[in-house]
Amino acid sequence: MRKLALLLVIGLVVLLSSCKPSYDEEAGLYELYFMEGAYSVEMYEFYTIELKADGTVNIRSKSSEFGSAVYDVTTDYSIKNGKITIITKVGFSNLKEIYDYVDGEIHMIDAKIPGTEDTLTAKFRRS
Repeated sequence: MRKLALLLVIGLVVLLSSCKPSYDEEAGLYELYFMEGAYSVEMYEFYTIELKADGTVNIRSKSSEFGSAVYDVTTDYSIKNGKITIITKVGFSNLKEIYDYVDGEIHMIDAKIPGTEDTLTAKFRRS
């Protein structure tokens, strides 16, 4: 009986681990190349989004302003119907961002800037 229970548990683990999506095609490092609206490309020393095949994403940016700190966060993402959903934990809440995945690029179209009425459009291409 114990062997049967062990085999069922192993089978369930294998089944559940095979359900996690893989993003091999989309995985890679994407760099900011276009931005308009409230901010511009020139305002950044760098701004990258690294999609990993396992469903994690690393977002790094640094303002070109003297003495600015590097923003560096790793979190999870998913892709469905040409939309990338990134959920970042901010304090006790989650920030949900949805981007378009178009022709191998990541596009933020009219993204709202928190706490303002301003928006921006940004495009990232694979480096």
